[in-house]
Amino acid sequence: MENFTDVFSIALLSSGIRLATPILLAAIGGALCNRAGVLNLALEGMMLLGAFLGIAGAFYLGNTYLGVLAAVLSGGLLGLFFAFLYLRYKVNLIILALAINLLILELTVYFMRVLFGNVGSWSDPSIQRLPDIRLPGIADIQGLGNLLSGYNWIVYFSWFAVIAAYIILFHTRFGRHVRAVGENQDAAESVGINVTRVQVFALVISGMLAGLGGAFLSVGHLTLFTRNMSNNRGWAAVVAAIFGFNHPIGVFIASLFFGFADAFAVRIQTTTNLPPNLIQMLPHFATLLALILVGLRQKLQIAMTRRRFRWQLDQAGEVVAGD
Repeated sequence: MENFTDVFSIALLSSGIRLATPILLAAIGGALCNRAGVLNLALEGMMLLGAFLGIAGAFYLGNTYLGVLAAVLSGGLLGLFFAFLYLRYKVNLIILALAINLLILELTVYFMRVLFGNVGSWSDPSIQRLPDIRLPGIADIQGLGNLLSGYNWIVYFSWFAVIAAYIILFHTRFGRHVRAVGENQDAAESVGINVTRVQVFALVISGMLAGLGGAFLSVGHLTLFTRNMSNNRGWAAVVAAIFGFNHPIGVFIASLFFGFADAFAVRIQTTTNLPPNLIQMLPHFATLLALILVGLRQKLQIAMTRRRFRWQLDQAGEVVAGD
């Protein structure tokens, strides 16, 4: 039995980075959608579908990388399906997202029973987990090597996705179009921006990233699939995108916050005598805390806007009185 202070270690930080990866991937896609004016609440279903097809593809195709590819493509197709129903037929965004999430949950349970004869969890010895990568030079640095080296390529890709999203959103013409659509669709259309194309692109890329996050859960971190394996990580990604101001750097920090909360909950189960039910609630408390902070931030922004407006009125009044 370790002391409570022994919970905090390099191993905890490393575990937090791993657990933050699927949330980060989905959150980057969610932030892109938010910037394009579409709230993608179907990230949970996209991630769950990616987790299922990732391991199913690895099993039937005999190659883990092909399984990951199947997960990414399935997420993109689900994003395209979402865009088709929402943009073409104007289906209510929230109802559509909830329907997709519930549908994917039940379909994965059904096909797990049909294909593998199980409904709780499934694995097979033939499935190979994605190998960890030892970074030359960094791996030999004491402390830092254990923190930054030894992850599979999906983890490193998630870091690259943060940088790529930042460059695309703030340093490319297409990124300006995405932000313009999110700020004012009518104004964007008036200058010739194809709003539908931008939003379809955002939803497809979002689905692909969420699918990759799901594949990380089933064949990147473990080599099994369980019922509802995404376990609300898609919803955490929605919160992380909003909590991070829909900015890639902010999303990265917010995702790490949720990842460390998950890692902390897992770690203290083996190092303390706290009730397991209480420990399992910690990630949900973290999500609730993030939502509270988002609400307080919005109220603060409104209050500051009102104060600025009143100050401008007072200044205008003084100018008129002086004349």
